[in-house]
Amino acid sequence: MSIGQTLVKTDIIEVMLERFGQNQIRISWHPKAMVSKVSLFRASEPHFDESSAHLIAVVTQGGHWTFQDPQPAARGYYFVKFSEDFIVTVADRMLPLQGALNFRDMGGYSAADGRRVKWGKLFRSAELSQLTASDILYLQQLGIDWICDLRTSEEIALQPSPSIGRERNENLSFMPSASPDLMSAMTEISESMLADMNRHMVSNTALTAIIMKRLLAGGGAPALFHCAAGKDRTGFVSAAVLLAVGVPRETVLYDYALTNHFTDSFKEKMAAAGGGAHAPFMNKLSPSLTQALMEARPAYLQASFDEIDTRYGSFEQYWEEGLCLTSRDRERLQSMLLI
Repeated sequence: MSIGQTLVKTDIIEVMLERFGQNQIRISWHPKAMVSKVSLFRASEPHFDESSAHLIAVVTQGGHWTFQDPQPAARGYYFVKFSEDFIVTVADRMLPLQGALNFRDMGGYSAADGRRVKWGKLFRSAELSQLTASDILYLQQLGIDWICDLRTSEEIALQPSPSIGRERNENLSFMPSASPDLMSAMTEISESMLADMNRHMVSNTALTAIIMKRLLAGGGAPALFHCAAGKDRTGFVSAAVLLAVGVPRETVLYDYALTNHFTDSFKEKMAAAGGGAHAPFMNKLSPSLTQALMEARPAYLQASFDEIDTRYGSFEQYWEEGLCLTSRDRERLQSMLLI
């Protein structure tokens, strides 16, 4: 059974990477009839250099190849070479970490002007307090320059993040109402609050603008966004960045819903921790409300898109009028994060 997969679509072909137990990887491509030979390479960097990349296989029959990960403890990028000028890059979207859930790479998505989001530049995750020593060694190879922690100071005090390397770890509390004390004091709780929460995050233009400016100042250096579960606050911020570089809304909603791959793991983690920092709040909920809160339903994030359209008319107007950023800023961000 597949424990993680990545699909990269081009106008010509689709390439899928699937990871199975015991570090087994399968790379497949469709339609397979269009090519007579496919060369598969691996490298530790997301830039293809045939002289230094490791050749895994040359496939002349069939549309897939299965192999053991040659370096399971290290981040790898795979290059599927169909011809001299047609190479598709693919990697694990869900990083195989032991102590952090929902850690994902947002690379590979189609974006503005036929370009794609670069692999290894934008990451998103749940909280990091339980990273193992091997996780930290793995993450150090990513070269993360800036970690944007979207949690409240109270959440951070209860579950502090370890240092990974030399990264800047900045707390930009994106939703103060996520404080465990404030949530435990809530008396009216409903499924509609999840969509309302996303609508309200549209108003947080000052912090959203700061995040975009940090990315611009970073010059395209790898960045990580995270909150408690990597779903709501991280979901909105990640969506804003992906939309800024021209990723279509339907793709952004797809990326948001990938959090659902970890729903059962989140439940197990919360049960083991007695509910964690938000236990007083979670204990109030019915099973159906708990499920609604744990899931990343596209309708939640869609509510923020609808709010942007209602208030500003378009994402472009939100960028310029809401965030007070320029079209030149957006072009610069795209040049940093797209290939």
